[in-house]
Order: sequence, then C-alpha cells, then structure tokens
Amino acid sequence: MLLKRFFITVASLLCWSAVVAQTTNFIDLGKLREYDTVLKRLSYFIDYSKKATIDDAAHATFHYPGQKFPFDKTRLDARYFIKLSVTNSSLQDTFWLYAGKAQQYTMYVYDSSAAAMKVLNNQFDSFSYTVFNNVPYAFFVVENGTYKDFYIQADIGFYNWHLFDPVILLPQEQTAFTFDHFLRPSRLYTYITIALLGIMFSMLVYTFTIFLQTLKKEYLYYALAMFAFVVYFLLRLLNLFMFGDLYYFFYDLRYQVLQLMGNIFIIAFISSFFTLKKTFPDLYKHFNILIFIQLIFLAINLPLTHTNRYNHIGNITFDIIRVIVLLYSASLITILIIRKKDKEVRYIGIGSATAILLSGIALYIDKWREYEDHFFGHMGIPVLFFMLGILLQMLFFMQGLSYRRRMQQAQHIRAVEKLQLENDRKELEKYRAIIDTRDKERNRISQEIHDDIGSGLTSIRLLSEIAKARSASDDTVKELEKISGTANILIDKMNEIIWTLNSRNDTLPNLIAYLRHLIVAYFEPLQIQLHIVTPDIISEISVSGKIRRNILLAVKEALHNIVKHSQATAVNIHFTTGGYFSIAISDNGIGFNPLLTQYYNNGLQNIKERLSAIGGSCTISNNDGTSIILEVPLL
Repeated sequence: MLLKRFFITVASLLCWSAVVAQTTNFIDLGKLREYDTVLKRLSYFIDYSKKATIDDAAHATFHYPGQKFPFDKTRLDARYFIKLSVTNSSLQDTFWLYAGKAQQYTMYVYDSSAAAMKVLNNQFDSFSYTVFNNVPYAFFVVENGTYKDFYIQADIGFYNWHLFDPVILLPQEQTAFTFDHFLRPSRLYTYITIALLGIMFSMLVYTFTIFLQTLKKEYLYYALAMFAFVVYFLLRLLNLFMFGDLYYFFYDLRYQVLQLMGNIFIIAFISSFFTLKKTFPDLYKHFNILIFIQLIFLAINLPLTHTNRYNHIGNITFDIIRVIVLLYSASLITILIIRKKDKEVRYIGIGSATAILLSGIALYIDKWREYEDHFFGHMGIPVLFFMLGILLQMLFFMQGLSYRRRMQQAQHIRAVEKLQLENDRKELEKYRAIIDTRDKERNRISQEIHDDIGSGLTSIRLLSEIAKARSASDDTVKELEKISGTANILIDKMNEIIWTLNSRNDTLPNLIAYLRHLIVAYFEPLQIQLHIVTPDIISEISVSGKIRRNILLAVKEALHNIVKHSQATAVNIHFTTGGYFSIAISDNGIGFNPLLTQYYNNGLQNIKERLSAIGGSCTISNNDGTSIILEVPLL
C-alpha cells in the first residue's frame, strides 16, 4: 500500500512538472513593448525521413534548441515543423510574425473541434520606408487570457536556413522594428561600403576609359575584375534590404561566380601586364593552370551547392579552393618578384600581398564568427576586410598601370624627340648641301666672270689706250677715251659683283675691310679730308651676299651724295659692331632740307629701301652738315 502511494505521488509530481514546464514555455504577448526575437523560444520538430505531415506534427514531440541554432546545415534535406506557443495578458489581440528573409512557410492552428490542423491564410507584405521595400509578415490573433499553439510548416533549404529570424511585433511598431532590426546595426557598415564602392566604381570607369583609348588587354582585364567585385559587393550590400526568396536562391551562385571570376580576371591582368607568355613561359603556364582550376571548380561545385544535401560540402570546398587560390597566387607572385626586379612588379606584388592577407583575415573571421562571440560580430565585417583588400590591391595595380603608362609616354616622347632630331639633322645636312652648292656656284660664276669677262674688259681698255696713243684725230681720241672710261667703270662694277658672289667674303671683317678700301679709293682723288674709325676687335660673324651687296650699294649712294651735293671738305665714317652693325657717315657740308627733296631725290629713298630689304634702318639728320646712320641687325 505504501509502495502504491509512493508511485502515485511520483507520477503526480512528474505530471505537475510537465504542466509547469509547458506553461512556462508559453510566450506572453502582453509583455511585448515593441518587438521580441523568439528564435530560441520556439520548439522544433525536424523529420529527416520526410514522411511526416502537418497533422502528424500535432502529436509529435517538439524540442527547444537551447543555445544552438535550430537547423543543422549539414542535414538540410528534411521537413521542418515549428510550434509557436503563446498566451496574451494584454487587451491587444492582434500581433505580427516576421519569420526572416526568403522564408516560405504555411501557418496552422489546431482545431480541437475537428481534431485537425486549420490553415491560416494570414501572410502579407507591408511596405517600409526604412528599408524601401516590402517586408513579409503573418498576422495572428490571440485573445486576452487565452493560450494558443500555432504550427508552422517551413520550407527550409540551402538558400534560407541561415536567414530564419523569427520576431513577434506589435503592428503599430513596424517602423521601429525595421529601423532597429535592419538599419541601425548596419549603418556604419552601409556607409563604409558605399564609400568604398564609390572609389571602386571611379577606378572602374577610369580604367575602362583608358581601355577604350588604348585597346590594351591588361586594361580590359583590370576593368572586368573591378566590375565583378563591384557587382559582388553591391549585392552584398543589397542583402540588407532584400527579402524575396528568389533573390537568395541564387545567393551562392553569385557569391562563388563573382569572387572567382574576379580572381580569374586579376590573374589574366597580371599575365597580360607582364607579357608572361613571352618573358616567363613557365609562369604563364602556371597562371593558366590557376585559371582552369577555378573554372573547372565552378562547373562542378555550383550544381552541388544548389542542393540541400550537398550545400554544406559545396561551401566547404569553396572555402578550400579559396585558400588554395590564395596560396598558389602568393607563390606565383613571389616567384615573379624574384625574377623580375623592377618597380612595376613591386606595385603588383604589394597589391597582391595586401589582398591575400586581408582575404585570409576575412575568411578566418567569417568562420570564427559562427562559433565565437567576439568583437567582429557583425556579419559585414569579413566583407569589409575582403573589400578593403580588393580595393588596396586594385589601387596598387592602378599605380603599376600608371607607372607603365608614364614610362611608355616618356619613351614615346624620347622617340619623337629622337626622330625630330634626326629629321632636323637631315634637314640641316640638306640645307648645308644646298648652301655649299650655292656657294660653289657663286664662286664658279665669280671666277668665270673674272677670267672671261674681266679679261675681255681689260683687253678693251688696253686696246683703247693703245689706239688712243696711235690716233692723230682729236675726235677719235675722245671716242677712245669714252671706251676706256666705260671699260674701267664696267671693270669696277664687275669686281663688286665678284666680291658679292664670292662666299669667302661672307664675314663681317671682310665686309668692313672691303668698305674701308672702297671709301678710301673713292675719296683719294678728291680734296676732301677723310677720317675712318673701325673697331679694334671684329667678331667672325657670317654676313650673306645679299646683305653685303645692299650695304655696299647704300654706302656708295651716300658717298655719291656727299661728293655731288654737300660741298663738304671733311667726312667722318665710324664703323661699330655689337647687336647691330652700324655705319655712321657725317660731313661738314651745306646740308639739305628733307621736306624739299623727298619728292624728287631717289637716292635717299633707294638707301632706305635697300636697308629695309635686309631688316635694317637708315637715319638722316642735319646738324652742321649731314649725318647718315646705317644700321643692320647681326643675327
């Protein structure tokens, strides 16, 4: 009898404990202030045989997850049933359930009268200005003082198991919920990501513009790599504001394809940038192997990743291939730096090392965050590390491209300058050849004039003198004197022409010496006192035949005017050199009035025109005689 009472007492205590435990696991909705996360306060029944139905769930044993996440990512191929046990101690009877992003589910309530599950068509979308998108909810009603069990049959798969995030909220607190739950924790992450994306997009546009200008493959590969990473990081940012299941169904595909395609284009960029096919064929082969490994991996792993059974294995192999690619790339870059020691490869090496280091840190944090509670708890921190590594890598790559571009421009400029110098040298040689040919021709003509015409005129003069000596007629003597005089004049003019043509006289000292000789000879038979001043040192400056002839004729015209019009008894001539070659001719004659002679005196006008033709000038003044200053610039 005592034993029977003992068993009855123990059984009663167990039943009471079970009732108490069941009661304490009900969620009191009356205690809600705004919203409450209920992930670990729900109970779960997971059927791995995939035979149970929602009606079976009413009699199944549900378990609370405790501190673990309720779903096992290694065994996603199952049927998932979730029980929401609630009570309400408040007057408000309508509440909203947010199940998480990309969640597909059906909500039931047990109908005791029919002894069956009743479907609740209670799901709807509500637009939130906080996230600029529709947020999915399910409403349910719990009257004051009642207890209810709601059952959820969830479609949990490889793309949404980690996004299950059930929250119960008051309908009027939707704005506070969306701001606090989605936006507030990610504000700093969002700002940093947008800033880094802006920099990366600018680099993308700049590099693609250079590619359109140059059509060089390395700029195209760089732009494609940057495009892949910009799209990848932009989609990671959009994860904060997207809720649809279709968007997340292709999450792993985007995640893997964009990352590995970015790596492939970076490898292609390095290979093309250093022309490894020609310079280092063995390294080029390894770079191609690295590209093929990633392409083959994508072809095999993507179908596996998009299954509930093998998704976990696909993600593990993806992490393994990332580590392999990082280590393989690091070894190849190290070998390239050792072999090719220049500034370009240092830029590429530093950029690659930075990206490899930060990518490794991001991968480690991403895996660490799943099991530890630490400072880097935000889901976007690994993405920021990875993003920063890619950005720094591309910045160093851009420095390498800019350095290469500057060097190419400098080489192009040097080549153009060398070509210009070569062309200038050829033109100078051509000009010298022309000058030499011209001078030879001038010398030949002057020599022939001197030998042929000069000797003929001299013969005419001598014969006329002989004939004049033998002739007895006065008329004949006069005619012979005219012939002799004309011959003498022609000989003098011919000598002037010969002096002008001879290139050996194309110097300033020869010009001054000839003019001095001419002036002395001109005034020698006249009763005019002559005073000539020449510089002590005369530079060997080249003076062309044209300039010499115009100066000679201008000086002769000035001397002729002095003798013909001035009635002077003294003449001073002063030669000066410097920036200009100047001849100052002054006399003590009667002078003249330029206003009275300008209309009929062609001599002065001829002097000015001759000097103007060679860039010179003529200045005439009256002051106790006439002063004429002839100036010609010396080049």
